[in-house]
Amino acid sequence: MNSKTILLIAITATLAWGFQSCGSDSTAKENQKADVSVSVQSVTIANQPEQLSFTGKVEAETHSNLSTRIMGQIERINVEPGQNVNKGQLLVQIKDEDIQARKAQVKANMIKAEAAYENASKDYKRFSALFEQKSASQKEMDDATTHFNMAKAELEAVKQMEAEVNEMLRYSAIKAPYQGIITRKYVNEGDLASPGMPLVAIEKPGDYKVMAKIPETEIFKIQKNDLVKVKITALNEIVDGKITEVNPSALYTGNQFEAKIVLEPNKDQKAKLFSGMYAQVRLEKGEMPVILVPTNVLVKKGQLTGVYTVSQMGTAMLRWVRVGKSIDDMTEVLSGLSDGEQYIVSYQGKIWDGAKLSIQ
Repeated sequence: MNSKTILLIAITATLAWGFQSCGSDSTAKENQKADVSVSVQSVTIANQPEQLSFTGKVEAETHSNLSTRIMGQIERINVEPGQNVNKGQLLVQIKDEDIQARKAQVKANMIKAEAAYENASKDYKRFSALFEQKSASQKEMDDATTHFNMAKAELEAVKQMEAEVNEMLRYSAIKAPYQGIITRKYVNEGDLASPGMPLVAIEKPGDYKVMAKIPETEIFKIQKNDLVKVKITALNEIVDGKITEVNPSALYTGNQFEAKIVLEPNKDQKAKLFSGMYAQVRLEKGEMPVILVPTNVLVKKGQLTGVYTVSQMGTAMLRWVRVGKSIDDMTEVLSGLSDGEQYIVSYQGKIWDGAKLSIQ
């Protein structure tokens, strides 16, 4: 083998080793390349006011279900839901022919009773004068007195019957107890009304309240006159409110504790409030250490909730957590995260458990 051949073999080996070395470096760099670019934040435990949250519905402060105390067929319904009415306006008329007939009979009895009382009164006065002059016997005086008392009692009885009939007539004509809006019509013309049966519902607009449902684990934390913030979901607005009543018993409220919150809306909010709107009541009490993370970083998989964290190897690690209440855009993490631990708040493209991270 001459020198030229040996030189050619050496050059070829060197180039082959160089290409192999470059290939290995390229492969190493490729293997070290991150799968996803992320932004992270560190978990912090901070003392925050305890956030209590309850749900309820907006109701008019003054509302009534109007009913009757008599039985009868409904003759007319003069209103429809949504109609504004004035105080004293006739809403529902129940047929009252039999009551009118009874009233006429009472009126005739009243005439007779008044005439009998007047005659008995005259006789009593006359016999009293004669008795004082010793011109009438004791028996005549006793008879005149008895007759007078009977006539007087009869007149009083007829007056009571008249008052009863007038009261029945009042309940045959259902009138608005105050100026308001008809919110519901329970019956139709021709239906049979009975005592205690609701006919129409009316409410007074302007003043509103929320009857909130309180969990039994938190009923002891709220007190009368506590100031609250009420989020009206339909309006996406926060209305000021104050707790005015706290019911400490759930025996008569479907095993749910209740609190009454009187709303204090501004002029614009008041014009947009309606009964039945869903409300979320928020109350801050004291302070407690909590971990809060943005709600949008939570990962839902079936019944599980997780957060992508940064492992010691610099890879994404899905950590399952137990969450508590959500307030605005933040959610309380009860367990699963530690103070100072990094979690991923945003990323580019897709992310998965074990993905190599490039932290921005």
